[in-house]
Amino acid sequence: MNSPTRLHDPIRPAPDPLADEPASLLQGALVDAWPEAPAAPGLRARLAARAARMARANAAMVNVRQRERMLLEHSAQRTVQQLYRRADAAGAQRPGEPVRVRLIELAPQGAWRLPAGEAGVGRDWLLIRGGAELQIEGEAALVLGPLDYHVQSAAASRAPACAFADGQGATLLLRERALGAPGAGPAASCTSRDMPDQWEDYAPRIKRRVLWRHGPMAAMLWLAEPGASVPQHRHGHDEECLMLRGDLFQDDYLLREGDYQLAPSGSLHQSVDTDTGALIYAHGDLELQTIGD
Repeated sequence: MNSPTRLHDPIRPAPDPLADEPASLLQGALVDAWPEAPAAPGLRARLAARAARMARANAAMVNVRQRERMLLEHSAQRTVQQLYRRADAAGAQRPGEPVRVRLIELAPQGAWRLPAGEAGVGRDWLLIRGGAELQIEGEAALVLGPLDYHVQSAAASRAPACAFADGQGATLLLRERALGAPGAGPAASCTSRDMPDQWEDYAPRIKRRVLWRHGPMAAMLWLAEPGASVPQHRHGHDEECLMLRGDLFQDDYLLREGDYQLAPSGSLHQSVDTDTGALIYAHGDLELQTIGD
Protein backbone atom coordinates (compact mmCIF):
# COMPACT_ATOMS: atom_id res chain seq x y z
CA MET A 1 0.00 0.00 0.00
CA ASN A 2 1.43 3.36 -1.03
CA SER A 3 1.72 6.21 1.43
CA PRO A 4 -0.03 9.52 0.61
CA THR A 5 2.02 12.10 -1.22
CA ARG A 6 4.21 14.13 1.14
CA LEU A 7 4.88 17.84 1.03
CA HIS A 8 8.48 19.02 0.72
CA ASP A 9 7.57 21.52 3.43
CA PRO A 10 5.10 19.46 5.49
CA ILE A 11 1.88 20.79 6.92
CA ARG A 12 2.67 22.34 10.26
CA PRO A 13 0.70 24.01 13.03
CA ALA A 14 0.06 27.73 12.67
CA PRO A 15 2.74 29.72 14.55
CA ASP A 16 1.93 31.36 17.87
CA PRO A 17 2.64 35.08 17.38
CA LEU A 18 3.34 35.54 21.10
CA ALA A 19 5.61 32.51 21.54
CA ASP A 20 8.95 34.04 20.57
CA GLU A 21 11.19 36.19 22.78
CA PRO A 22 10.90 39.45 20.77
CA ALA A 23 7.14 39.30 21.04
CA SER A 24 7.35 38.84 24.79
CA LEU A 25 9.31 42.09 25.04
CA LEU A 26 6.43 43.92 23.41
CA GLN A 27 4.15 42.91 26.28
CA GLY A 28 6.17 44.69 28.98
CA ALA A 29 7.69 48.08 29.67
CA LEU A 30 8.76 48.61 26.09
CA VAL A 31 5.23 48.70 24.78
CA ASP A 32 4.14 50.99 27.63
CA ALA A 33 6.83 53.49 26.68
CA TRP A 34 6.11 53.42 22.96
CA PRO A 35 3.59 56.06 21.85
CA GLU A 36 0.56 54.55 20.18
CA ALA A 37 0.00 55.82 16.64
CA PRO A 38 -3.40 57.36 16.06
CA ALA A 39 -5.86 55.27 14.10
CA ALA A 40 -6.02 56.03 10.42
CA PRO A 41 -9.02 58.11 9.42
CA GLY A 42 -11.94 55.89 8.55
CA LEU A 43 -10.27 52.68 9.75
CA ARG A 44 -13.20 51.63 11.90
CA ALA A 45 -15.61 52.19 9.04
CA ARG A 46 -13.43 50.21 6.61
CA LEU A 47 -13.14 47.30 9.05
CA ALA A 48 -16.89 47.33 9.65
CA ALA A 49 -17.56 47.34 5.90
CA ARG A 50 -15.18 44.44 5.36
CA ALA A 51 -16.74 42.44 8.21
CA ALA A 52 -20.22 43.04 6.77
CA ARG A 53 -19.06 42.04 3.29
CA MET A 54 -17.50 38.82 4.56
CA ALA A 55 -20.58 38.06 6.66
CA ARG A 56 -22.79 38.35 3.57
CA ALA A 57 -20.44 36.06 1.60
CA ASN A 58 -20.32 33.46 4.38
CA ALA A 59 -24.09 33.56 4.79
CA ALA A 60 -24.37 31.90 1.37
CA MET A 61 -22.10 29.02 2.42
CA VAL A 62 -22.93 25.92 4.41
CA ASN A 63 -20.24 25.72 7.10
CA VAL A 64 -20.05 22.72 9.43
CA ARG A 65 -17.41 22.76 12.13
CA GLN A 66 -16.14 19.39 13.33
CA ARG A 67 -17.89 19.90 16.68
CA GLU A 68 -21.17 20.87 14.95
CA ARG A 69 -21.72 17.70 12.88
CA MET A 70 -25.12 16.08 13.29
CA LEU A 71 -24.79 12.75 15.11
CA LEU A 72 -26.81 10.02 13.38
CA GLU A 73 -25.52 6.89 15.07
CA HIS A 74 -23.12 6.04 17.88
CA SER A 75 -22.01 2.72 19.35
CA ALA A 76 -18.83 0.97 20.46
CA GLN A 77 -18.27 -0.11 16.84
CA ARG A 78 -19.02 3.06 14.93
CA THR A 79 -19.95 6.73 14.87
CA VAL A 80 -21.93 8.12 11.93
CA GLN A 81 -22.23 11.90 11.45
CA GLN A 82 -23.95 13.99 8.83
CA LEU A 83 -22.13 16.79 7.03
CA TYR A 84 -24.87 17.73 4.57
CA ARG A 85 -28.34 16.68 3.47
CA ARG A 86 -30.35 18.24 0.69
CA ALA A 87 -33.12 20.22 2.35
CA ASP A 88 -35.96 19.75 -0.14
CA ALA A 89 -35.87 16.50 -2.06
CA ALA A 90 -38.87 17.58 -4.13
CA GLY A 91 -37.52 21.01 -5.10
CA ALA A 92 -35.03 22.03 -7.75
CA GLN A 93 -31.53 20.72 -7.20
CA ARG A 94 -28.56 23.04 -7.70
CA PRO A 95 -25.93 21.93 -10.22
CA GLY A 96 -23.59 19.54 -8.43
CA GLU A 97 -25.52 19.57 -5.15
CA PRO A 98 -25.07 16.32 -3.19
CA VAL A 99 -28.05 14.37 -1.91
CA ARG A 100 -26.31 13.56 1.38
CA VAL A 101 -22.79 13.48 2.82
CA ARG A 102 -21.86 11.36 5.84
CA LEU A 103 -18.68 10.64 7.79
CA ILE A 104 -18.27 7.15 9.27
CA GLU A 105 -15.71 6.38 11.97
CA LEU A 106 -15.24 2.66 12.60
CA ALA A 107 -13.46 1.15 15.59
CA PRO A 108 -10.88 -1.59 14.90
CA GLN A 109 -12.77 -4.54 13.37
CA GLY A 110 -15.93 -2.42 13.43
CA ALA A 111 -18.60 -2.61 10.72
CA TRP A 112 -21.40 -0.47 9.27
CA ARG A 113 -24.19 -1.91 7.15
CA LEU A 114 -26.21 0.03 4.59
CA PRO A 115 -29.57 -1.09 3.25
CA ALA A 116 -30.37 -1.06 -0.45
CA GLY A 117 -29.86 2.41 -1.88
CA GLU A 118 -32.52 4.77 -3.18
CA ALA A 119 -33.37 4.72 -6.87
CA GLY A 120 -31.53 7.44 -8.77
CA VAL A 121 -28.87 7.96 -6.09
CA GLY A 122 -25.20 6.98 -6.50
CA ARG A 123 -22.62 6.34 -3.78
CA ASP A 124 -18.99 7.53 -3.62
CA TRP A 125 -16.51 6.51 -0.90
CA LEU A 126 -13.25 8.09 0.26
CA LEU A 127 -11.13 6.29 2.85
CA ILE A 128 -9.58 9.06 4.92
CA ARG A 129 -7.70 7.04 7.54
CA GLY A 130 -7.00 3.42 8.42
CA GLY A 131 -7.99 0.46 6.29
CA ALA A 132 -11.38 -0.91 5.23
CA GLU A 133 -13.10 -3.46 3.05
CA LEU A 134 -16.29 -2.72 1.14
CA GLN A 135 -18.63 -5.63 0.54
CA ILE A 136 -21.32 -4.71 -1.97
CA GLU A 137 -23.91 -7.28 -2.95
CA GLY A 138 -23.21 -8.56 -6.46
CA GLU A 139 -19.59 -7.30 -6.57
CA ALA A 140 -16.24 -8.62 -5.38
CA ALA A 141 -15.03 -7.40 -1.98
CA LEU A 142 -12.88 -4.28 -2.31
CA VAL A 143 -9.99 -3.41 0.04
CA LEU A 144 -9.34 0.34 0.41
CA GLY A 145 -6.21 2.08 1.68
CA PRO A 146 -5.79 5.70 2.83
CA LEU A 147 -7.01 8.22 0.22
CA ASP A 148 -8.42 5.52 -2.08
CA TYR A 149 -11.69 6.59 -3.73
CA HIS A 150 -14.46 4.28 -4.95
CA VAL A 151 -17.40 5.27 -7.16
CA GLN A 152 -20.33 2.87 -7.34
CA SER A 153 -22.31 2.43 -10.52
CA ALA A 154 -26.07 3.04 -10.51
CA ALA A 155 -26.75 -0.70 -10.19
CA ALA A 156 -24.20 -1.20 -7.40
CA SER A 157 -25.53 1.84 -5.52
CA ARG A 158 -28.94 0.20 -5.25
CA ALA A 159 -27.49 -2.93 -3.62
CA PRO A 160 -27.00 -3.43 0.13
CA ALA A 161 -23.43 -2.85 1.30
CA CYS A 162 -21.21 -3.16 4.35
CA ALA A 163 -17.96 -1.43 5.35
CA PHE A 164 -15.55 -3.40 7.58
CA ALA A 165 -12.58 -1.76 9.31
CA ASP A 166 -9.27 -3.56 9.72
CA GLY A 167 -7.27 -3.67 12.95
CA GLN A 168 -6.46 0.07 12.70
CA GLY A 169 -10.04 1.21 12.47
CA ALA A 170 -11.19 3.43 9.62
CA THR A 171 -12.66 6.83 8.78
CA LEU A 172 -14.71 6.98 5.57
CA LEU A 173 -16.59 9.68 3.70
CA LEU A 174 -19.77 8.59 1.93
CA ARG A 175 -21.13 11.05 -0.62
CA GLU A 176 -24.47 10.35 -2.27
CA ARG A 177 -25.27 12.04 -5.59
CA ALA A 178 -28.22 12.31 -7.95
CA LEU A 179 -27.95 10.10 -11.04
CA GLY A 180 -30.43 12.01 -13.20
CA ALA A 181 -27.97 14.38 -14.91
CA PRO A 182 -26.02 13.16 -17.97
CA GLY A 183 -22.65 11.74 -16.97
CA ALA A 184 -23.57 11.69 -13.27
CA GLY A 185 -22.80 7.98 -12.85
CA PRO A 186 -20.37 5.46 -14.38
CA ALA A 187 -21.58 2.41 -16.28
CA ALA A 188 -19.36 0.28 -14.03
CA SER A 189 -17.99 0.87 -10.56
CA CYS A 190 -14.44 2.29 -10.54
CA THR A 191 -11.66 2.89 -8.00
CA SER A 192 -8.92 5.52 -7.84
CA ARG A 193 -5.86 4.40 -5.84
CA ASP A 194 -3.48 6.80 -4.13
CA MET A 195 -0.35 6.50 -6.29
CA PRO A 196 2.43 9.11 -6.67
CA ASP A 197 1.89 9.35 -10.44
CA GLN A 198 -1.76 10.33 -9.90
CA TRP A 199 -0.75 13.75 -8.53
CA GLU A 200 -0.16 16.64 -10.94
CA ASP A 201 1.26 20.13 -10.53
CA TYR A 202 -1.70 22.47 -10.86
CA ALA A 203 -0.45 25.89 -9.73
CA PRO A 204 2.50 27.28 -7.76
CA ARG A 205 2.72 25.31 -4.47
CA ILE A 206 -0.42 23.32 -5.33
CA LYS A 207 -0.83 19.74 -6.53
CA ARG A 208 -4.07 17.96 -7.25
CA ARG A 209 -5.32 14.45 -7.86
CA VAL A 210 -8.50 13.97 -9.88
CA LEU A 211 -10.36 11.08 -8.28
CA TRP A 212 -13.25 10.96 -10.72
CA ARG A 213 -14.50 13.26 -13.45
CA HIS A 214 -17.99 13.58 -14.88
CA GLY A 215 -18.40 16.37 -17.43
CA PRO A 216 -17.30 19.74 -15.99
CA MET A 217 -17.41 18.40 -12.41
CA ALA A 218 -14.91 16.27 -10.53
CA ALA A 219 -13.99 14.80 -7.18
CA MET A 220 -10.44 15.83 -6.29
CA LEU A 221 -7.77 15.96 -3.62
CA TRP A 222 -5.81 19.21 -3.30
CA LEU A 223 -2.38 19.32 -1.67
CA ALA A 224 -1.21 22.86 -0.87
CA GLU A 225 2.15 23.90 0.54
CA PRO A 226 2.44 26.66 3.17
CA GLY A 227 1.86 30.04 1.54
CA ALA A 228 -0.19 28.69 -1.38
CA SER A 229 -3.16 30.76 -2.58
CA VAL A 230 -5.96 30.68 -5.15
CA PRO A 231 -7.32 33.86 -6.77
CA GLN A 232 -10.90 35.10 -6.81
CA HIS A 233 -13.15 32.56 -8.52
CA ARG A 234 -16.82 31.74 -9.06
CA HIS A 235 -18.53 28.35 -8.68
CA GLY A 236 -20.44 26.99 -11.65
CA HIS A 237 -21.46 23.98 -9.53
CA ASP A 238 -21.76 23.38 -5.82
CA GLU A 239 -18.25 23.12 -4.37
CA GLU A 240 -17.70 20.94 -1.30
CA CYS A 241 -14.51 21.06 0.77
CA LEU A 242 -13.61 18.71 3.62
CA MET A 243 -10.39 19.62 5.42
CA LEU A 244 -8.34 16.45 5.88
CA ARG A 245 -5.17 18.10 7.25
CA GLY A 246 -3.94 21.62 7.92
CA ASP A 247 -5.73 24.99 7.91
CA LEU A 248 -7.22 27.01 5.08
CA PHE A 249 -8.79 30.47 4.82
CA GLN A 250 -11.80 30.65 2.49
CA ASP A 251 -12.01 34.45 2.36
CA ASP A 252 -11.99 35.40 6.08
CA TYR A 253 -13.43 32.06 7.22
CA LEU A 254 -10.88 29.65 8.70
CA LEU A 255 -11.40 25.96 7.95
CA ARG A 256 -9.51 23.50 10.15
CA GLU A 257 -9.06 19.74 10.09
CA GLY A 258 -12.47 18.04 10.06
CA ASP A 259 -14.41 21.16 8.99
CA TYR A 260 -16.72 21.04 5.95
CA GLN A 261 -17.91 23.82 3.66
CA LEU A 262 -20.35 23.77 0.76
CA ALA A 263 -20.29 26.80 -1.55
CA PRO A 264 -23.49 26.83 -3.66
CA SER A 265 -23.34 27.23 -7.42
CA GLY A 266 -23.19 30.90 -8.37
CA SER A 267 -21.31 31.91 -5.21
CA LEU A 268 -17.71 33.10 -5.25
CA HIS A 269 -14.60 33.10 -3.12
CA GLN A 270 -12.62 36.33 -3.05
CA SER A 271 -9.49 34.45 -1.98
CA VAL A 272 -8.31 31.08 -0.70
CA ASP A 273 -4.96 30.73 1.07
CA THR A 274 -3.12 28.66 3.66
CA ASP A 275 -0.30 29.54 6.05
CA THR A 276 0.28 25.97 7.25
CA GLY A 277 -0.34 23.86 4.14
CA ALA A 278 -3.45 21.75 3.63
CA LEU A 279 -4.82 18.49 2.26
CA ILE A 280 -8.41 18.92 1.06
CA TYR A 281 -11.09 16.69 -0.43
CA ALA A 282 -13.22 18.71 -2.84
CA HIS A 283 -16.11 18.06 -5.18
CA GLY A 284 -17.02 20.77 -7.67
CA ASP A 285 -15.78 22.40 -10.87
CA LEU A 286 -12.95 20.54 -12.56
CA GLU A 287 -11.33 23.85 -13.50
CA LEU A 288 -11.43 27.07 -11.51
CA GLN A 289 -13.64 29.78 -12.98
CA THR A 290 -11.42 32.72 -12.09
CA ILE A 291 -13.00 36.16 -12.37
CA GLY A 292 -12.20 37.65 -15.77
CA ASP A 293 -12.04 34.32 -17.61
